Amino acid sequence: MVTLNAEMATSSFCDLCSEENKSSLATNFCSDCAERLCTDCTKSHDRFKAFKAHHVIDISTIASYIPLSAKKICTVHPDMLTDYYCTAHEIVCCRACIPKGHRKCENVLLLEHASKDVKKSALFTDVMLQINHLVTTLNDLHDNRESNLQSLLKTKSVITKQISTVKSRLLKQIDDVERDLHAELSSLHRKHEMEICKQKEEISQVLNNVKENDIEIEFLKNHGSNNQLFISLHQQVTNIKIAEASVLQMISYSQEIEITYDEKKDVKLECFGSLSESVSSCQVQYKTKKFQQAQIMTQPTKQIAGFEMGAELQSRKWYPYCLKDICVTGDNKLLLTNYSGIHPKLYVYRDCTDYETEFTFSCYPLCVAVIPGTDKAAVTLPNDKSIQFINTKKMIKGDTVNVGFTCHGITAGHDRIYVGGESGTIKTLDTNGNILNTIHQGSGVIDRMSYDDSGEQINVGCLNELICINLDGTHVYSKDISGTSRIARDEQGNIYYCGHCESTIWRMSSDWKNNEEMLNKDNHGIRSPYGMCFNNEFTKLFVINKNSKSVFVYNCKY
Repeated sequence: MVTLNAEMATSSFCDLCSEENKSSLATNFCSDCAERLCTDCTKSHDRFKAFKAHHVIDISTIASYIPLSAKKICTVHPDMLTDYYCTAHEIVCCRACIPKGHRKCENVLLLEHASKDVKKSALFTDVMLQINHLVTTLNDLHDNRESNLQSLLKTKSVITKQISTVKSRLLKQIDDVERDLHAELSSLHRKHEMEICKQKEEISQVLNNVKENDIEIEFLKNHGSNNQLFISLHQQVTNIKIAEASVLQMISYSQEIEITYDEKKDVKLECFGSLSESVSSCQVQYKTKKFQQAQIMTQPTKQIAGFEMGAELQSRKWYPYCLKDICVTGDNKLLLTNYSGIHPKLYVYRDCTDYETEFTFSCYPLCVAVIPGTDKAAVTLPNDKSIQFINTKKMIKGDTVNVGFTCHGITAGHDRIYVGGESGTIKTLDTNGNILNTIHQGSGVIDRMSYDDSGEQINVGCLNELICINLDGTHVYSKDISGTSRIARDEQGNIYYCGHCESTIWRMSSDWKNNEEMLNKDNHGIRSPYGMCFNNEFTKLFVINKNSKSVFVYNCKY
């Protein structure tokens, strides 16, 4: 996002000279160093071989705008500069990131090579098209809200005349009834006016953010370095996804409001009409577009060939454990539910290794799911027929939402949460916990769930059966298993499952045609596994093992 740089706004002196307590007028700006330079310092800067590729521009061309999102500071290591691009993970990183997160990645390129010809890349084209698409949709949505507001005003005027016409046929004693009707009309109009005005403010805020992103990219295209533009484009992908989620959410709760007046033909003195509202879905539609990546050709990810035993997760020895579910947050925290009457808790392990904190619930927590791209997780509380939101960044509890049935399994996409439980029921919620619809897929208890965003399907674990369903509840695949199945998916979309009654974990291809044994009792120490998940890099598999008493960590072999 293009943001006013306070330093530059208040001073135009050379940064290097200022460090030596000199006051030299800045004439140029180095985009890579993010420093203002005077004439002499510019000449010195250009003499160094290491700075030959830096992008130095006339300071008058940038006014007071500095593209903060394109700065080369690593988000993981703030004291390091981003010099590399990992094609496997499609992220910009620094030198310190490579040993920890990208050691096994085959194509980690220098940023200068990765950003070559970025202005001609598909990523640049897609980001610009998507921003224009968002701006157009937001403008349409804003106009739609304004149109609805004007329609309500006109309707109010028409209905007021209708009420006055009826009034003229009645006696003076109907004045009280008339005042009541006018008051009701004004109240209805005021209620919807406030709602729509609030929606317009939210739309304007998102629209302004998107326009600011557009200004930044246009600025970087004309005045920035390839490195800055490349970094900004990749950060804009995240910004656009956030904006898309906001647009979809705003459209989902935007409704066409109309107030109508039902004129009574047989008028009685106590009542001569009534007001009613009709609500329909917003006419503005938005369909997200898939991003094409830049000119770099990424290599297909390798399939996991097997697993080797790592360490057993260090647990708090004095707690009675009945571990039921496990998942990993976007910032690499491990969440574990403890289905225990004595200690109904959710344990949190930072970096998936070290105990950090825990949450206590009013009843047994069963399953947990992270909402992708957010700092939210949700935990099912079967006895309370509700789900509990958790803020995984601030580590605080959020809202508790009653879902109206005994819920067990839970999974989430970017903008939807799916909660399953008794009588084959699955309820779809938005990310704020509002119930949108109900899916019925059978009569058994839905104990485990995994959302497949690529196929927009849900893999469901029931007693002695594993099922794949569409979002309307229709069955796609099914497989008989032993016991209640736990589900995990790898980077290729393969499904890992186990029956609690078995001491084996299987892998099934995404088309459900091929099935192979991956871990067992004899070679890997698997015993009555209950839940499992991969870390974000798909280098480790965490398995709730030993009859829900422990967590085993397995290293993935490629």
